[in-house]
Amino acid sequence: MNFLGHWLFSDPTPDALIGSLWPDFARRPDPNTVSEEFLIHFDRHQAIDKLTDTTPLLEPLRVALRPKLRKTTPIVVDMLIDHHLAKHWTDYHDEPLSEFTRKRYLIANQFRALPLPERMERTLFFMERDDWLAAYKDPKHVVKALGGMSRRIRFEDSMSEWGNWATRRANEHFENLQQYIYSLPSIESN
Repeated sequence: MNFLGHWLFSDPTPDALIGSLWPDFARRPDPNTVSEEFLIHFDRHQAIDKLTDTTPLLEPLRVALRPKLRKTTPIVVDMLIDHHLAKHWTDYHDEPLSEFTRKRYLIANQFRALPLPERMERTLFFMERDDWLAAYKDPKHVVKALGGMSRRIRFEDSMSEWGNWATRRANEHFENLQQYIYSLPSIESN
């Protein structure tokens, strides 16, 4: 899963929210420079990513995507999980999505334990400004995000070309996505 999913499974504190995104931008920091809560959420992010890449629940979706998306299939699956979460948000959280994201951006901006990696700081600025997390509900924003990721990849890929097709495949695997999300650690406290 991508940013929305990681924040759904994070406690609503600055250290938890930033710790849950940090692995996408930098290595694990020195444990003496951050809180235990940061480290717990850093490790949770990595555990969720590993599970997302290996769970049999998502294998039918990975198989459907792999012929067109090849090496980028895991990246696209992550984005499709966030698309699914945004599209079916009320199945996973009582708070409206726009309110959830607004509050999380405000809380994340309170993180002061150490400087954010430059790319993370830039990403968080645009994520909040354009409310990427709520925008994932619309397939065109998922395709736009895939296009942005595609520009950073060092090999030729077809993520933006096949983005709309991939969102349609994800809709065909609704039950698998839902079962996977419900199989993760409790989200009730968030």
